[in-house]
Amino acid sequence: MNQVGRNTLAGETLRNFVERIENEEAQKKQHSDNIAAICAEAKAQGFVPSAVRYVVKQRKLKPSERQESETLRDLYMHAMGMASEPPLFRAVGLMSVDIAVKEAVIEAAKALVPANGSITIEAGGSPVRLSRDKDGNVAVTEVVEKPVEPVAADGRKKPTAPKESVPVVSADEAESLGRIARRADVPIIQNPFPYGHPNRPHWDRGWRVEDGGDGMGPSED
Repeated sequence: MNQVGRNTLAGETLRNFVERIENEEAQKKQHSDNIAAICAEAKAQGFVPSAVRYVVKQRKLKPSERQESETLRDLYMHAMGMASEPPLFRAVGLMSVDIAVKEAVIEAAKALVPANGSITIEAGGSPVRLSRDKDGNVAVTEVVEKPVEPVAADGRKKPTAPKESVPVVSADEAESLGRIARRADVPIIQNPFPYGHPNRPHWDRGWRVEDGGDGMGPSED
């Protein structure tokens, strides 16, 4: 262990670590103060800061993650008697995400099983088959699928993914890339064009148009 004392090499090394951490903490506080100032500015112009922060958080999510979050929120609000019954089809997609949702969907789907027939629900996790016998009783079983045989590794090293660069495209092509990104479930915050780049708003517009609008208002021409 290095001896730490005044005017020693170990002491200077320790001082360097401490001062670097202090510098990062100071910058973190400055960033926090800057965000607070932006929220205060938004409030002065009639916006609700908590809602602005909520939008910032939601923009970091993939569209599918945002939908899951909103659907789970509605389901839990309903469970607490604070919201109306959400549509069944919205809950089916969350069967593999939340056990409470899965059980609720299965119970609701039992009424749809035909006499002496069955239905299978597939929503990302293990398929579930609901079968009704001649007496009207519904049995619930998980469908066990045959596992896929693993492919033997050839021992070769996987190529390193190239570093992403800013696409060199026209404004129309940037908008098209935004549409493609939305269809690929890419979060809107992952715009490949940096702040200040002329194509950034075009990519953003394409993403929002493909999404049907994200509540950010009409796009500027």
